[in-house]
Amino acid sequence: MARLERIKHRLNNWAMWKSREASGGLGYATRSVLLSDVWCRGSYNGMVIPVLEQDAEETNLAVESLKLTRSHLYVTLDCIYLKDLGIKATARRMLRAESTIKLQLEQADHAIAQWLEERATEREKQRVQEALAAQQARSKRLV
Repeated sequence: MARLERIKHRLNNWAMWKSREASGGLGYATRSVLLSDVWCRGSYNGMVIPVLEQDAEETNLAVESLKLTRSHLYVTLDCIYLKDLGIKATARRMLRAESTIKLQLEQADHAIAQWLEERATEREKQRVQEALAAQQARSKRLV
């Protein structure tokens, strides 16, 4: 099992979104331009990197769904993406081997992908039901 690139991108976007949410930024600069580093999470050379809000919110729901059922995956994502600890520091903090942390990242990617697919399927079913209801309402008006 390998990491899923599309989920890694979503998690990076989510991490930027969460860091801005934590600082109360709402997309606006919350620090002086003179204090900014050349590179820090969410910006490059003082320029704010745009965040896809809808993807980040949906990813946040997927990550939060891991809290109760697979809390070890949630803690791993929190350490890697929100606390920016890296694999070695996360392994030390969680008292696990680095290979275990890598495996947990893979498992988290697949769990999030499955959650997103299930949600997309639910939305599609709802869309079809709404279309059928609208079609039935139009046919009743014609009769």
